[in-house]
Amino acid sequence: MKRDFRNGFTLIELVIIMVILGVLAAVAIPRIGNTIDSSEVSAEEAVIGSLRSALEVHAMDQVVMNSNKSYPQNPFDALDSKSRNELLLNGNWSFNNSMIYHNRNDGTTSLWLYEHDDMNSNYGAIVFVGNE
Repeated sequence: MKRDFRNGFTLIELVIIMVILGVLAAVAIPRIGNTIDSSEVSAEEAVIGSLRSALEVHAMDQVVMNSNKSYPQNPFDALDSKSRNELLLNGNWSFNNSMIYHNRNDGTTSLWLYEHDDMNSNYGAIVFVGNE
């Protein structure tokens, strides 16, 4: 039985396929980068939303226990210990001098201000400041 080696792809056809794949990759890679950035922003918004909810639950617990609405000095103290440890111990989230920091994977840092008035314990808020 004799093999026929003429049935197959030519070098030109293979080069054309490689060029098409290269163009597709050049278009797809920036879009993947944007998707990663937007997913990190969404994750930050989810964490900040959880912090805000936990702060309100903490304040309402204080009303029930002390008849006085108050917020903690550190917003992460309003979270349960498991959530607090997961956020603070992995090194991506921190709190210092009324500022909440999140170190992103791209090397930038997002900042939020935790407004808490010691004189007026009825007030507590988290406000986005920006990125460094």
